[in-house]
Amino acid sequence: MFRKSEKDIKNEAIQQAVPEEKYRKPSPLGGNKWDEEDFLQFYGVQKDQQIKLHTYRCKTTSSDPKSVTVFFHGLNEHLGLYAHIAQAVSKQANSVVVGFDFRGFGKSQGLRGWVESREQLMNDCSRFILQIRTMYPRLPLFALGQSMGGMASYLMGQNDLCEGTVLITPAIMDNYYNEPFMKKLGLCFGVCFPTWNPFPPVVVTGSRNPQILEENLKDPYCTQVAVLPGTGRVLVSTMRSLPQTFTQYKKPFLVISAGMDQIVDPDVGHELMKQSPSQDKQLIHYENMWHDCVQEQEIHEIIPKIVDWISQRSLK
Repeated sequence: MFRKSEKDIKNEAIQQAVPEEKYRKPSPLGGNKWDEEDFLQFYGVQKDQQIKLHTYRCKTTSSDPKSVTVFFHGLNEHLGLYAHIAQAVSKQANSVVVGFDFRGFGKSQGLRGWVESREQLMNDCSRFILQIRTMYPRLPLFALGQSMGGMASYLMGQNDLCEGTVLITPAIMDNYYNEPFMKKLGLCFGVCFPTWNPFPPVVVTGSRNPQILEENLKDPYCTQVAVLPGTGRVLVSTMRSLPQTFTQYKKPFLVISAGMDQIVDPDVGHELMKQSPSQDKQLIHYENMWHDCVQEQEIHEIIPKIVDWISQRSLK
């Protein structure tokens, strides 16, 4: 008779968890906003047409910044949801924080919700970083991202496009317990029908706080469509291949993982720490934290640690 492992039992319980009223609280985002939007004219090409990608910047209070931090957002979101982190890093770590909404997401142009390929994602991110390097040529540059943005940050580190990475619940290790049937469909249909969208939106329980889910559903810049087959194929295949690169990942990194993560494998932080040969690596793990931790209460404790990590590796 088949006997479930402890990991099976634990992860099945995680998948069954739902937001609860007792966790209802205002978003940690509060009234924070980015200092500037559209500060940089940044474009891409999709189906032979030029599309504009929306950019953001938070400046330092000092006229002598010590580093630059490039921020990448999560799937179906936009960088406006991360302004509280950007403000803290820019003002407290004296690091200019910049970023852009991925094509098809947030305020950027492009087919809604479509990640065309891993190469396209990397190309947009690397082109943006190269433009930022020309603006701040002498400063160390760090990549910071959550979920899909954590994947982008990891890829930038892997390709030596930054001096270090901050990976928040990064989508670099698949959670095989999450929507296995839908992932199979995405992997199958994503090749021939990448932008086909016959399914209703799937409500992703990334936060235990029901108020966060309600606010995101009302947010006009959050993508309210089912994950496109092509997008699903790109993300799932990338998440399943990246763990094979952990043993070669040498960049300095801070990885933040959540024990109640329903989207990414909750052990992602432990596995990266165990396998990476990096001489400068740090893990922050909260056993009861959910995937969308940038909007969870734990982020109040995490932000000072991110600020400290970036400050210690910036110019003195």
